[in-house]
Amino acid sequence: MASSGKNDAGAMTLEQLIALNDEMAALARAGIPLERGLAALGGELPGRPGKLAELLAARMSAGESLSQILADEQDRFPPVWRAVVEAGLRSGHLAAALESLSATSRRVADLRRLVGAGLLYPLILVTFAYALFLFLITWVAPTALETHRDLTGFSDPLLEALAWLGRTAAFWAIPLPLVAAMLATFWWHRSGLALWSNRQGNSPASWRETGVRRTLHNGRMATFAEVLALLIQEQAPLQQSVVLAAEAGGDRAMTRAAREIAERIQRGDVLASREDLPKGFPPLLGWLLLTGSRQPELSDALRRSAAVYRERAERAATWTAIYLPIAVTVVVGGTATLVCGLTVFLPIARLLYHLTWPVG
Repeated sequence: MASSGKNDAGAMTLEQLIALNDEMAALARAGIPLERGLAALGGELPGRPGKLAELLAARMSAGESLSQILADEQDRFPPVWRAVVEAGLRSGHLAAALESLSATSRRVADLRRLVGAGLLYPLILVTFAYALFLFLITWVAPTALETHRDLTGFSDPLLEALAWLGRTAAFWAIPLPLVAAMLATFWWHRSGLALWSNRQGNSPASWRETGVRRTLHNGRMATFAEVLALLIQEQAPLQQSVVLAAEAGGDRAMTRAAREIAERIQRGDVLASREDLPKGFPPLLGWLLLTGSRQPELSDALRRSAAVYRERAERAATWTAIYLPIAVTVVVGGTATLVCGLTVFLPIARLLYHLTWPVG
């Protein structure tokens, strides 16, 4: 059965991915046949998750395997989600693999909600400052310009510019915030789409930019470690396991590095030192791989590493939820106060300065 060709993966939001993930994990954990459980979920889950559940149920009921369906329907499902499901099927621990992805997805979704709520006050502040700025350039500036001409006998370029802005405000005063609101809404919507598209994370350094990205990065590393632990526990080949786990993590740099490692292992190369690992591979996980061939406890060590990354993600999420709204409020509030202050006091200062000029 061919795919429709329509790219539906990008339309699945983070919340929808979590809903589908959690329901499938619950079915797998309870031992309920997926085709039967997904058919029931199709009528219960709203929107796209329900449609995807019905699609999976229909094709699995026709005798197709879940792996084959995901391979045929690549445009409908986020690539990282497909990798997680594939890893879960290969390891025999589908529920655990899905729950690992849900843990990271839920933390990022919760953080987005907290940040969105924290940005409400700066948004109100900007709205008030914008309205005040419009009042200053449409009423105060023309009055100040007329007063300046009466008292000094000549015009002031700054006041003329502000008055000109006031006269043209009818053309841009409403469209400007509307465009800004549309762009902000589009950006927020895009940030809420399923982040597991494997299009982010070009380098580990890029994740240091924001707390949200640090949270997502550490969550992805935790997913990588947990999925790899599941595969190794079932004695899957290391070269296949590391690539599949990296794809399940969703970090592009990690996936490239994992494929390079797999190629070296396939050639028979021995990874003996940190220098043998490609750039972009986390040192902690790299050390585990280097020593893993001599450690029967590699699976447990990977799970402990995953716990460390989960803790880092929790700290980054907490820090961002607390301090990011404060920083945005200070920056936005300070800028708005500065602009409005200059608009009010700079013309007065220039008027007083020009009044000191000698007549003639």
